[in-house]
Amino acid sequence: MTNDLPVTSPQPESPVRPQQRYQRVMKLVRRTHMYLGLLLFPWLLVFGVSGMLFNHPNFGEDVKMRALSGEQLRSLTGLEPVDAGGIAREVVTRLNAEGSGQGERYQLDPGFASRYSGFTVMMAPGEGVNHILIVDLNDGTGTLATRATGSSQPREPAPFSGETVSLPEHSLAAVESKMAQLLPKLDIQAKTPLRANPRSAPEVRFRMTDAKDRVWNVTYNLGSGRLDGRLAEATPALSVNELLTKLHTTHHYPLDVGFTWVWALFADITGLMIVFWAVSGLFMWWQMKPTRVIGVAAISLALGLGLVIIGGTLAELQFGNVQKRTGPGDGQPPPQAKPAQQAKAAP
Repeated sequence: MTNDLPVTSPQPESPVRPQQRYQRVMKLVRRTHMYLGLLLFPWLLVFGVSGMLFNHPNFGEDVKMRALSGEQLRSLTGLEPVDAGGIAREVVTRLNAEGSGQGERYQLDPGFASRYSGFTVMMAPGEGVNHILIVDLNDGTGTLATRATGSSQPREPAPFSGETVSLPEHSLAAVESKMAQLLPKLDIQAKTPLRANPRSAPEVRFRMTDAKDRVWNVTYNLGSGRLDGRLAEATPALSVNELLTKLHTTHHYPLDVGFTWVWALFADITGLMIVFWAVSGLFMWWQMKPTRVIGVAAISLALGLGLVIIGGTLAELQFGNVQKRTGPGDGQPPPQAKPAQQAKAAP
């Protein structure tokens, strides 16, 4: 007797359903969202705290504040509040009287409220301190801040600090001279030869020892030839506020790979991951059906506030003759004011 059992062919593996694939993707998104937050925790902490310190530069600093009322400033200095609208009217009247603007006649726009932008800041050095006065021209009040300029422990200055060593063959002027004909030789039209940017002159960093075998950190500016430095074992007298804001403003990749290069890399990664967190957060929120209605209201409110506040801030930043940035730094310098005689003679 034979047992002829039916032969069953192996069942093919069931294909991955779209719902399962979606769950796997969202699981990967959640894990990435979480572990990147842990990995970039130091950078997020530094950028978050230092970003607030830009708005509160006196926090954690040795600063003594003193408020000066309008009556006090008036009695001590004779300063009176100055209305921005009054200044605007005087400017327009003087502009028309002097015949500037190629014969055009101007009048103040009544639909725009004239206002001040920026701060009226005055400074005076003292013994180990700086006195900083911020004046509000609208109401004639002021705030006087006295900020310590150094550490309570005196630091030995470098004996060579401020000295100038001339190396004409290695100076920035020598590089500028060699680059003068580069653009014409590349068939590139330019109004002037290439000029060195004095605000971004490179410096040579090195260490040297003196007769007492003390080690000095030395910087040599190739633009000015000026030397500066400090003892290698001495700690710069910078506050936590200053250190954090210096980290925040450190940008660009240096030519040599080092700690600053790696810092710039992680700053880029942090910026990209903030965008990723924002987008992935939307996906994770959408998975929780009970919160969708409240979430839609919150997102709508956020978008509305963002458009209004960001748009208004951009409008204020671009109010004047803002110059497009042409390279590293702040961009083109503001146009120079013309003498009154030249303004009258302008065609």
